[in-house]
Formats: sequence, C-alpha cells, structure tokens
Amino acid sequence: MANGVIERYEDDQLVVALPDLEVVKKALAELGVRCKKEDPDEALGLALLSLANVSGTPALHDDLKLVAEAKQAKWGKDAPKNATLPDLDLLLHKMYTDFAHRFRGWVPVMGKNRVIAPVTGFPYVGGGGQGVPDPYVGGGGVGDPHDNGATCQTGGANPPRSVSPVPWPQRASRPGDGVRVGLLDTRLYPNQWLAGGYLAAEDDLIENPAPDQPALLASQGHATFVAGLILRGAPGARLDVRPVLNAKEFGNVWDVAKTMAGFLGSGVDILNLSFGCYTDDGRPPLVLARAVNLVSPEILLVAAAGNHGKVGGSANGLTRKTPMWPGAFDDVTAVIAGEVVDGKRHLAPFSPELPWVDVMAPGDHVESTYLTSPVELSTNSKGHARRASRTVAFEGGFACWAGTSFAAANVSGAVAAKTVPGRRNAREALKLVLESGGNIQRYLYDY
Repeated sequence: MANGVIERYEDDQLVVALPDLEVVKKALAELGVRCKKEDPDEALGLALLSLANVSGTPALHDDLKLVAEAKQAKWGKDAPKNATLPDLDLLLHKMYTDFAHRFRGWVPVMGKNRVIAPVTGFPYVGGGGQGVPDPYVGGGGVGDPHDNGATCQTGGANPPRSVSPVPWPQRASRPGDGVRVGLLDTRLYPNQWLAGGYLAAEDDLIENPAPDQPALLASQGHATFVAGLILRGAPGARLDVRPVLNAKEFGNVWDVAKTMAGFLGSGVDILNLSFGCYTDDGRPPLVLARAVNLVSPEILLVAAAGNHGKVGGSANGLTRKTPMWPGAFDDVTAVIAGEVVDGKRHLAPFSPELPWVDVMAPGDHVESTYLTSPVELSTNSKGHARRASRTVAFEGGFACWAGTSFAAANVSGAVAAKTVPGRRNAREALKLVLESGGNIQRYLYDY
C-alpha cells in the first residue's frame, strides 16, 4: 500500500479499460514493468492488473524534469514541500505523457486501485472526526425498546445527549416491508435485535473472540451500528450484507465496484455506502465512477459525506473543501450530520459544508446496535488518540457514536420505510422524505 498526501492506494496495481488493455500492457513492458495477473470485469468494462517491478524503474526518478512535471500534475502549485512522488504515480505520469505525445493527446483510460475505510482507517472518514472517533456506552436505558428517555453519554467528556424521542421499535413492526437495502461495509455482528432483518453468508458475520484472543476493534462494529439505524427506520426491510472491508477495516475500490455491480438485477432498492476515500488531486476515482454510472440508474445510492468539516486549514493536505468519494458523485445522495432545533438548522461540527452534499440527517451522538463483547478503543475519554488502547465492555449490545456514516444510515432507513415495491421506488420515497420535513431534509449549500 502506498500513501500520497491524503490518498492511499495499492502500489502494485493498475486499473485499465478493457479496450485499452493490450496497448497499456505493451507500454508497461517497454518500461520494464510486468503484469503478473489480470482480473477483467465485463460489467465494469475494466481490468485490474497486478504488476511486478513497479519500483524497478529508477531511471524515471533520475529524470528530474519528469519528476517535477509529475508533481505539478498531481498537486499543482500547492505541492507539499519535500513530498516524495510514489513509484506508481511517476509511472502513470510517464505513460500519460508518452501516449499523449504519440497519439496527439489521446491517452488510455487507466487509474489506481484506491483504498477505502470506514471509521478509523482514515482521519475524519466515518467516526465523528476529532471529537468522537470511537463508540461509547450509552446510558438511561439504552437498548430498551420501550424507553423513550435513553441518553448517550461519553463518560464525562460530553454532557448527555438525547437520542431520539422514538423508542427502538419491536422487530415485528413492518415499515419497509418488502424493501431490500444493500449494506457494503465491515462484517456484521449478529446482534439479537437485528435477527430476521438481514441476509448474510456465515463468513460475513463476526464471532465473539475466545477468552485468550484479543478484543475486537471498535471499527469492527461499524456495519452493525449502521444496520441498526437502517432497521430502526424501516423494521420491515431486509439488509443484504456484503462486506467490502477486511479484518483491518480496509478495502479497495476494485472490490467495492465489483460488489456494487453484483447488485444489478438483485431486487435491491438502496445501497448504503458509509465509507469513502480522498484523492490528492480531488478528482473522482476511475473505478468508483464506473460503478456509480453503472448502478445508479437502477438503485438509489446513499453515502456518507465525510467527517472533515472540523479540520483547521489543512490537516496533512486534507481541508474542509476536499471531496470524498463516492459521496461527491452527482448520482450519489451524499449525507451530512445535523438536526433541526426550533426551526433552525444545526450541523454537526465535523460535517463538511460543500455544494455536492444533498441531505442532512441525525448523525451526532446517535444510538444503535453494536457488539456485545469487550471492544478495544483507540482514544481516551475525551476523544483524543492514546498511545495505549483501552478495552470497554458493551454488554447491552447498544452504543452511541457520531459521524456522517450514521447520518447516511438514517437516510437509508427513512427512504426504505417510504418505499413501496411496485408502487413507489426509492427515488420517489427519498423525495417524499425530504418534503415531509423533520430532521431529515434537503441540504442547501450557502455560497
């Protein structure tokens, strides 16, 4: 895995459009780079190439003019001082330059296999940003389906916050009956409250660790938390769980895109995408763009907008204006966290205010289903990073958390509840949700 300034990607892989595959492989061979493996996907019209000897081209780094041009193309005038250009970036720039010179501006369609993450993999992606990156134990009857007074507490770091005046419904209630929601996320923990609400392969579920094994990481409960919010909004819906993030809570856009394409023709109405990635140049990732263009005409895509609204100036290249993908695509419904109080809109401090954001929904200190085993947290009680982690028990199977990941889940649940198979599709349901007012409403960017 290689790191740019804010992006991460597989440093020995390249994604290429199928019609351009042979010409790209020939160009790679001329530069001394060999293709070890090909993974073509006809639905996406792309192939993933696994490469050998990407780092074996020192002559490229010796070409100071090429290196300077590549840095300019990648970062513009704001190139970070002393930033080292990774081998794959330099290789790609060399190929782009050569093709454009040989074919009067034409270049093949090719790009990187970028890394995605939910909660803790990247700063500000899915866990509440600087304030509340880890989940925490709720108080006041958390998990009691008949308790209207549940609160979320942070062990003294923040005052108790009201969850929702609506109690956790019994799973027998039927809003969303017949609706299917695809959940692309981490593996799912079989929390008792979720029983009967999801379809998942056995390998896609999380088991409690044995007594002599390490505790589960906090981020491993991400999908479980998201699932609870969706089914709370639409208890009659059914989740189709397909993990795209590995045991370390990382994934890549190639696997995400193939999984998204796999939902075509499945009858799924909504895809919840509570993850994302950034790019150093701010441009959309090729692979995600293909998947969104392919899937969005059939399925409503709902995604988190990111949690980088609180960064001051620039945090390692990340700014409040940085787009996060797939949320920033036009054909994706991007969601930020916020609520309406006394008729006024209040955004969560970590929510980015950007023109590509579509919807505002509750996502700050919300309660949902979670792991029941001890969990290893990476922060102290005030939400700051620790050198040594701490272990907390979530015996009740519920927790509180914050992030646009969970605002997106609330939108997916609300839309699923209004969707009526054969009568009202998910896009029509989204319009109905936004027109009905309340704490889920259209977001209008104030230019």
